[in-house]
Amino acid sequence: MSMEELYAREPAGLYEVRTRKAGPKGRLPLTDEMLRKSPSGNIFGMTINAGMGWNPDDLAGGDVLIIGTQGGIRRDDGTTAAVGLHNGHFELGDLMRSAADELKAEGYVPHAAFVTDPCDGRSQGTTGMFDSLPYRNDAAIVMRRLMRSLPTRRAIIGVAACDKGLPAMMMALAGMHDRPVILTIRRRDTLADG
Repeated sequence: MSMEELYAREPAGLYEVRTRKAGPKGRLPLTDEMLRKSPSGNIFGMTINAGMGWNPDDLAGGDVLIIGTQGGIRRDDGTTAAVGLHNGHFELGDLMRSAADELKAEGYVPHAAFVTDPCDGRSQGTTGMFDSLPYRNDAAIVMRRLMRSLPTRRAIIGVAACDKGLPAMMMALAGMHDRPVILTIRRRDTLADG
């Protein structure tokens, strides 16, 4: 294939990229003390939150991290856009969204992070089975790193399912003894769930 043939197949408007848009209305709730004593990352984080559509006037309520083992993608109507590695974590996004709505209603700024988990049923008969148990430790490390990456967090809510993601979440939350933590699991989940 020649370069001309390759580029002739480009869709119309491919290079018409929107690079500017009006920012959110309002002001960051900055104080003299915050500007003098807070790490610059705290203020930078507020600008990121406002840039992602959060009302700047509501950014001083306190940050809460919701971290989950969700996998797969659902459309707004509930249909599947992409399957997860197993169904044990597919619905966790709904639980996380409910928690975020409650936090926002109470004046907090919810943040969300994800570390999905594998299905050892899918990897049976392959070397992928050797990854099942080490995943728990690796995921717990990544979750703790994500938790620490929001230094302004006032609390952490862990949402997990399955016999790999749930222990990983429990280990990660146990390592966060400097803030309140909550563990939420799917009610029908069992440790035998693949």
